[in-house]
This record gives sequence, C-alpha cells and structure tokens, in this order.
Amino acid sequence: MKNIFDKTEIKNMKFKNRTIRSAIWEGFSDEKGYVTDELIEFYRKLATGGVGTIITGFSSVIEYDRPAGNMISVYDDSFIPGLTKLTKMAHENETNIVLQIVVGGSQGRPGISKKVVGPSAHTNPMTKQIAEELSKEEIKVLVEAFSEAGRRAKEANFDAVQLHGAHGYLISQFMNPFYNKRTDEYGGNIENRSRFLFEIYRALRAKVGEFPIFIKINCEDFMDMGATQEEMFWVCKKLSEEGIDLIEISGGNATSRINEGVIRTKINTVEKEAYFKEFGMKIAKEISTPISLVGGHRSLKNIEDILNISDISYISLARPLLREADLVKQWEVNSEKVSKCISCNKCLNPKGSICIFL
Repeated sequence: MKNIFDKTEIKNMKFKNRTIRSAIWEGFSDEKGYVTDELIEFYRKLATGGVGTIITGFSSVIEYDRPAGNMISVYDDSFIPGLTKLTKMAHENETNIVLQIVVGGSQGRPGISKKVVGPSAHTNPMTKQIAEELSKEEIKVLVEAFSEAGRRAKEANFDAVQLHGAHGYLISQFMNPFYNKRTDEYGGNIENRSRFLFEIYRALRAKVGEFPIFIKINCEDFMDMGATQEEMFWVCKKLSEEGIDLIEISGGNATSRINEGVIRTKINTVEKEAYFKEFGMKIAKEISTPISLVGGHRSLKNIEDILNISDISYISLARPLLREADLVKQWEVNSEKVSKCISCNKCLNPKGSICIFL
C-alpha cells in the first residue's frame, strides 16, 4: 500500500514523501528576476510546512522574454548566487527544490517582455499579444538558453530542473496546432510539433548529465484545434524512452474552454477533485517514468486512493498550499483534514500569488 509519506528516490534524489508543490508564479523577485529576502521567506513557509519537494514558479531563460513581472530569472550567471541562497534554505529544512524554466511567448502578461515570439505569427486570443514567428536560428538560440538555464540550476544546487511544457507557454504552443502553423520540420504532425521540446531536452541532458530533468506537460489543450490526448500520450511515451526523470501531468491553457483546463473553480466535491487522473493513470501504466498528478487535490483520502489504484508516484499541489503552507504537516496528524482552498482563483493576481484569506 502506498501513502503520501513514503520515502522514494529518483536517481540520487531522495524524496521524504510523495507530495510536490507544483509551480505557481510568486511575484516576489526583484524587477530583473534576482532572488529577494521576500522570495526566500515565501518558500521558507513551504519548506517548513511538510511538502517533500518544491517546484519554483517559472524562471526566465532569456532576457527578452518575461511572461510575468517580478519572476525569477536564470538567463545569466549573475543570478546563481541568489538562487544558491534559495536552495540552501530549502535543504536546511530537508526539502527538495526544483527550478522550473520557461519561455512564455504570447501567453505572458502584456507589456513585460521586450519581444514576443511564437511557433508561428499569431495574436493570442486571451492576452491579445502579437507574436513573431521564430526563425530556425532563433529556435537554436532558445534551445541553448534552456540548456544553459539547466546548467545554472545545477550549479545553484537545485535538486532538479523542470521544463514548463504546459499551459500555453512556448513549448506547449509548439505542440498545439492552433498556434503552430509552420510548414517546416517544426510543424505538421505531432512528431514535428514536439521537435522543439525534444531538442531542448536533448541539449539539457547533454549539458547537465545525470542531473534530474522533469517536465510539466498538458494531457491535452482542451480547445478546438489544440493538441489531443492521443498526441500528448505519444509525447509522454517518447519522453520516457529518452530518459526524462519525472513527468507532471496537467492540462489546458488560458484559451481552453471554461473550467476544462488546470485553473478550475468550485472544486467542492470528491468527484470534482483530481481532474486529470484518467490520463495520468493511463500514462503511468504504460511507462516506467514516475508520474506526478496535479489538479484539484483537496482531501488526503482521495489522494491515497489514487496512489493505490494506479501507478502514479507523486501528487502535486498548488493552490491548497497557498491557503495552507503547512497542509502536509496537518495531514500527518489528521488524515480527515480537507484543504481550506475554495478554488476561487483570487490568489492569482498581478501583485503576487497570495491567498486572499491570509
């Protein structure tokens, strides 16, 4: 029988339990993306709250692209000392910490990035940002930027790096035919549309060696003309074959159909929890790579039921840990405890990710 307090390992990375804090933009770095005391204190509450592994909010891998204000940056070696302070704090509190890396493209908040890029030229239906099509040379520059970000994460003593391949950011857009209209080797079928992702992964692996590489990825895009579950199943299987170390299953983006993506509201019954579990269970059964499932977890009983009826290895939590940073510790003493998060989404605002009830 599995439970969330099992100790596990991936390569030489030890997990004190099966809980993972899934990435949420924090908004507490300085304007350039350097680590601040406020950011460290934000993560200290999580690290002392019992969660086994923290995945940071997304970090910028190239200077011109910043999908949100006051986000972490990792596009230059000058960011390494501050990031090292962050990892030192987490490790002092016996918690793993993973750096999530991203290029936002048109999915970012308007007016922050110096240049907005996409797989093809488009206007994002939600943000209204106009993206320029990336040239092949620009794609190569971004692949190198991702690999260098991974190198810096390793040097800053993170336990792993996570590619943000979900939620309509650039890697996700390449796999989404709504955004990717290319006719070269980066467009067309899913093998071509995922080429950008695999080039990044291979460059990262060549740069960091056996350092763990994770990915957050959509099970589907939940929109007309988006990537399908069948296509994303193929991508996950291929990632597993290539040796990725953990796949975090999510879904959707800002242009998904209402209440079908990751940021759903009114999760007030057990039946509404764990809304990506069918895909997560299916892919976990087919591949050897550990799967972490995010999306609507509120009760320990439902979490442990999923762990024990499937091959899913980890459970990722985001909004509940904004409401209660010590939720995992509470579960240790009270298995009947249910998250206080009411899924109002008011924690997601331009001033930083803070629960309105705190």
